[in-house]
Order: sequence, then C-alpha cells, then structure tokens
Amino acid sequence: MKTKLSLVLIFTMLAVCLCAINNISSMNPTGNYISVALSGYVRYPGTYKVLPVDRLSDVIAQAMLDPGAELESDEEEMTYVVKVTNPIPLLRSDSKMMFPNFEAFQSLRNVLLTRNGVEKSYDLLAYLRTGDIEQNPILRDSDQVHVPLKENIVFVNGSVGFPGEIEYLPGDTIRRVLELALGPVPGGMLSALRISKFDPETKSYQHSTVNLETDPSFWDMELQPNDRIMVPFDNNFRKKIAVTVSGEFMLGGEYVITDSTSLWELIQLAGGVSDRADLENAVVLNKPYNQEPDREFERIRSRSMAELTPLEYSYLRIKLRQAKGKYSVDIAKIVATEGRAGDIKLQDGDQIYIPPKMDVIWVSGQVKYPGLITYVEGKDWKY
Repeated sequence: MKTKLSLVLIFTMLAVCLCAINNISSMNPTGNYISVALSGYVRYPGTYKVLPVDRLSDVIAQAMLDPGAELESDEEEMTYVVKVTNPIPLLRSDSKMMFPNFEAFQSLRNVLLTRNGVEKSYDLLAYLRTGDIEQNPILRDSDQVHVPLKENIVFVNGSVGFPGEIEYLPGDTIRRVLELALGPVPGGMLSALRISKFDPETKSYQHSTVNLETDPSFWDMELQPNDRIMVPFDNNFRKKIAVTVSGEFMLGGEYVITDSTSLWELIQLAGGVSDRADLENAVVLNKPYNQEPDREFERIRSRSMAELTPLEYSYLRIKLRQAKGKYSVDIAKIVATEGRAGDIKLQDGDQIYIPPKMDVIWVSGQVKYPGLITYVEGKDWKY
C-alpha cells in the first residue's frame, strides 16, 4: 500500500514539474518561434521567425523595416532580434539603391495566406482602418504569405478622415470605401455627395450628386475602378461671427454675435463701459482686413528715403498715420444717444478697444522736455 502511494506521489510531482517547464517555455519568446514564408511586394521577402501569437500584419511590418534599422535584444524587457533565415543578397540594402514606392503600390486589401494548401485572401487595410480583426489572422507554422501589387484603385476625396486613393476590390460600394476612409469629418456633407463614374471606353467621367441622407439606397451603389467620390464641406458648419472687446468694458472678452448685431448692442452685452472709459479715443478695428498685405506699401517701405519720389513719400506718410481696417465711428456719440445715432453693424473679427482716461496732456515740438505732462485744472499753456 505504501509502495502504491509512493508511486502516485512521484508521478504527481513529475506532472507538476512538466507543467512548470511548459509554463516557463511559453513565457520565453526566444525559444518559441514559428516559421512563416513571405513573398511579393515587400522590402525584404524571405522566411521569418515569428511568435505563435503574431498576426498577419506583424510579419509584413517586419519585412518593411527601414534599411539599417536593428532591433536590440533586452533580456529585462524580454525582446528579441528578428532574423531572416534565407536572405536574398540581391535584395539587401544599398546606400545608393532607390526603394520602390511600397505605400503607393503595395496591395493591403488582397494579402494572400496559404495554409495547408488552401489559399485565402485578407483585407488588411480593413483591419488597420476599421479594426476588423478577422482580416488579420494569427499566423501558424509553415504559413505562406504573399503581398501582391495593387491592380485597381478608387478615389475618396474631400471631408473624410483619410482622403486619397483606396485600393479597389470587386464588389466595393460607396459604403465600403467611405468606411475605409473613416467616414466624413465634422462638417462633411453626405447630403451632397459627388460621384464621378469612369467610363473606360470614352476615358471620361460622368458626374452626379446624390443625397445619402434622404436616399440611403445609394450607400450600396457598386463602384468600378477609377471612380471618384467627393464629400463636400459645409462652409456654414460651426460658422461664427466673433468680436473682441477689451479695455474699459465691464465684461471684456470674445463675444459670438449674429450678423445683425450692432456696436451699441455689443456694448450692452459687455455690461457697458466703466467710468474711466475714454470714449473719444476708442478704436474699432477689423483684424482680418488689418492683416491683409498691402504690396505697394511694403514695396515703398523697403526702399530708402533717398530713393522715394515726392508722391511715394506722401503715400508712405499717410499710410503710416492710418490704422488699416479702422472704422470711422464715434463711440462717444453712440453711447450718448444709446445707439440712436452713429451706430454700425459689426463684422467677424472686429476688435473694439476703449482706453482709460489719462489726466495728462501731450506736449511735443521745440520744448525742453516733450512728452506727457500731468493735467492740472486751472493751469494755462504756460504751465
């Protein structure tokens, strides 16, 4: 009886040891490679050692590493060096070699995987763009992967996440290519989708505009190679008319207004003006207009004074005294009449500044100390 118990105990301990060894092996990636063959339009075709948990995208990514890039092993982080078992010398990197345009011509929507003699196509772009994990299978030992060239393309332009060329597959619809472009961005108008169908016989396009919101049947319209889709942008999307008030306003800042808001209405929105407001010297300026370049002014300003004609000199003086984009408006009059006289409509980008009153007088010219002089009530000019 004791002998039987001893044997059971020994076998149990052996089983535990084997399980522990297997667990340790599975935790060590350096000793658990599988072999996958990769061919086609990749930078370095060949046979790759990958992990049993690697997917289709992983082996293609390894084959597309930049020339000279090396993965250094780090035992602490349990990384490993990727090794190609059958490198092709003629395809190795050369400092003067011009690599093909893989991004433009590599087919990611028709990656071929052969396993146990059965070939299957995978749309790897669908995985990368939409997260369709079924299009990125886990690799198995002795798998064969082939990346072909693109054969046909369609174009998705305008207000989409990824505008540009998309590889065409038979059966592609408007819905499918818009999904691969990640759909419209905020402001993209699916109600005015522009479709340009390519006619291979006449080598020309036939254009039409469809509303996907009111007629969803167009979502399933099949496309043909070289067709084009354009998602326009709604220029009124989130459009705002904003003006900025600063200085002696009770509530300064940026205000979003309507196209009919007047200056007096804005002053009321800003809580009015303070007691220290110098309305006589207030300025209303349109910033976009102020920032528009004046090529003639810039040309004249770049020249020396000796090169200027009398007319150019006069023009330069006038421009320097002016604030471009400044409104001709009397804010003091508007406030005094509560907007009944002299009021104006505001535009997007307007800036209103009201300086504080300063009890000083500006003195210039042939005086000993020109500048600002403190105002003293009752004193004359001699002071």
